Amino acid sequence: MSSSFHTAAIFALAGWSACLGFAADAPPFKCPSPDKRFALRLTPPNGGDAIDYKTELVEQPSGKVVVDLGTAYPRHLEETKLVWSANSKWVAYATRGDKQGDTSVYFWDGAAFNEVKLPDVLPHPQIQFRKGAGENVKNYGGAAAPVRWLKSGDLELSSDLMMLSRVDNRTYIGTVQFTISFDKQHHAAVHTVGKTKTQVED
Repeated sequence: MSSSFHTAAIFALAGWSACLGFAADAPPFKCPSPDKRFALRLTPPNGGDAIDYKTELVEQPSGKVVVDLGTAYPRHLEETKLVWSANSKWVAYATRGDKQGDTSVYFWDGAAFNEVKLPDVLPHPQIQFRKGAGENVKNYGGAAAPVRWLKSGDLELSSDLMMLSRVDNRTYIGTVQFTISFDKQHHAAVHTVGKTKTQVED
């Protein structure tokens, strides 16, 4: 994956500034909730063949696990984050691999965080290729990831996609912003979809 694509992905997630700076020697707690009660914990592998970090939503300062979030690739710790609503009741978790990523949403009901199912199909960039360039492409993948919670209660996300055209040997990077709304029963639906922005690199 090109360094320019990695930079573009980080730029798209600029709303996560409070969680930037993951590193192998980083503190165990990151991305605290606004009320400081919860945070993301990344635990490095403890030897053997394991290479992935364990990711958990935990209480502070006890470290009690409230949600097991799975694992994260060491190369993508910066993109492994929590994005909180202002009242600390909603949180979006995202992590990323080399070609795809995962986003999940949880709601605090006063006793536990319950996962809220997202739509099966999320918007993705509609890349605008130069004439004929889209006829033969190599897909380098992409992912949708949360950016911020809006005052309306909607979740804003950014989706990116990178493709290499074998026709003109150029790299095409598409990004699109969209929002997801949640009704009173916490059913999620795509609310708005912006226009795809396409970046072309020689």
